[in-house]
Amino acid sequence: MGVYMVVVSGTATLNVGSELCELHPETEISFISGGVFQCLDSSPDFMVRMFVYSSDLFAKIALPIDPIFFDYNEAHPIYRHTPDERSCTTWREVLLWMDMAAMLFSDEASPRFVQLQEEVFLQGFWMWNFGTIQERISTHNKFTTTQFIAHKFMSLIRTEAVRQHQVGYYADKLNISQRYLNKIVWRHTRGRTPKQIIDSHLTAEVKVRLMDASLSITQVARMFNFPDQSALSRFFRRHTGLSPHQYRTSRSMHWNFNEEK
Repeated sequence: MGVYMVVVSGTATLNVGSELCELHPETEISFISGGVFQCLDSSPDFMVRMFVYSSDLFAKIALPIDPIFFDYNEAHPIYRHTPDERSCTTWREVLLWMDMAAMLFSDEASPRFVQLQEEVFLQGFWMWNFGTIQERISTHNKFTTTQFIAHKFMSLIRTEAVRQHQVGYYADKLNISQRYLNKIVWRHTRGRTPKQIIDSHLTAEVKVRLMDASLSITQVARMFNFPDQSALSRFFRRHTGLSPHQYRTSRSMHWNFNEEK
């Protein structure tokens, strides 16, 4: 269970494992992988705003976002805003995200599209948060060499995975061995391999193209550099449990059902 929290007033001491953290107003706290933390003491006016999310939901929305950002976020979960204009703007914006969460997920909110709203909200929030990374990186908390390699790998995935499906291609582009690339990616993506990330990205891209009824499955296969339709079908079934045709049909039925509602 992930947690994102902002301190809006007062002070407190938070026990996070073996570390004590002093919380002050305009502080953001993020625990992507959850964990146990305890508030040891707090001032009478201590108040926070927060939202929580499941690990399954996070896994669904995290794919388009560079995991190097989440890696940095987990290493530095607490950020206190500074008086400069950019930080003040970011603080106002994060409070707007909290307002949006309250509006969408209050007890009075309509449950009709709640699952879709959760995914859109959380992905939008983390994409916005990713855009503030330069503000959050201090001179003492720079990325390591391996973090930069992981970041470069993810950048290559986003631009080339539609055509290049093999780990060796990316290792060659980065001038490192496949074994070293596996080690780096495993460390900075919470236990995922380069091949898993390539296939996840490729699967997501194929799903998007399958929603375009003007494209035949053979055309989709060519678009993603599969030798033929059968190769695409084997790949897609291995990762989704459905053939491309079955997936296209199921999504068409889903949208028709929602429109009838």
